[in-house]
Amino acid sequence: MRSRERVLRIVLLLLSRPFHFSRRDLAEDFGVTKNTMDEDIKEIKRAGLDFYWERKHNKCAIIPDRTFKELEYLMPLTNEDQFRITRAIDQYCGSTKEAIALKNKFSSLYDFQRLGIRALRRPELEKLDRLEAAKKQKKQVVLENYRSNSNKIRNRIVEPFQIDAEQGMLQAFDVDDQTTRHFKLNRIKRVLLTKISWNFEKRHEYKYTDVFRIADNEKIMVHLLLDVYAFNALVENYPKARADVMNGAQENTFDFQSSVNAGFLGLTNFIMGNGEHVKIVSPDILKEHILKEAQRIIENIKE
Repeated sequence: MRSRERVLRIVLLLLSRPFHFSRRDLAEDFGVTKNTMDEDIKEIKRAGLDFYWERKHNKCAIIPDRTFKELEYLMPLTNEDQFRITRAIDQYCGSTKEAIALKNKFSSLYDFQRLGIRALRRPELEKLDRLEAAKKQKKQVVLENYRSNSNKIRNRIVEPFQIDAEQGMLQAFDVDDQTTRHFKLNRIKRVLLTKISWNFEKRHEYKYTDVFRIADNEKIMVHLLLDVYAFNALVENYPKARADVMNGAQENTFDFQSSVNAGFLGLTNFIMGNGEHVKIVSPDILKEHILKEAQRIIENIKE
């Protein structure tokens, strides 16, 4: 288990069962030395979380920051909650293909790995909290010093209506440009709340965002066969894709089926970068698109 993944799992465990484990217990449960566990605890503290060690009983806890009123949805489910829900899926759906897909989606729903350790830092949580408050109250916000792809850094006045913390994306109506745009949360220096109510709610246009973080309501279902190498590359770079992956018919293979943007943006780079590990099952238009991209690269090399 990688160190970052282990740290995040420790956070989830301590949030769900405070004052239940000692540091020695944690080290044994995660199969690491006490020194390694001490380093993990330091990483938790560097992330801005309040790690607490109760000396009398030698037990640990993470005290949630109650200042973030709007972020209750980030609190993880307990092990008992997860067990009850997966048991209900088994009871009502059995071991069907749909049941497996549903359990895959559920297991990834509260997976803090997709947020990454940066999303647990206080400045990132403050952004999310203020955006959630503005959405709830239907207020405009200022995205301070937003860094756009046009190499410009400026304040953006927006009406936030769709926040995807897992993808690190915000959909909002840009008051100055008079259009709906997508903003990356990590490009926002700070979110400033205003007292100005939404004026353009009827023009809020939600766009479907695929697992490759591309927003486009025109989408196409694709089917890929992946080996272990490609599966790892997919879920590590695009964690939301995990919910659309199932075990393949052959050992050590995986089926990926998902609706992606019609231009195949993001997906193209993934396939080209992992060509020998990916087989395109469908659609034929994707096969033709990749062949054209490969030919274009060959022609560029010849020049």
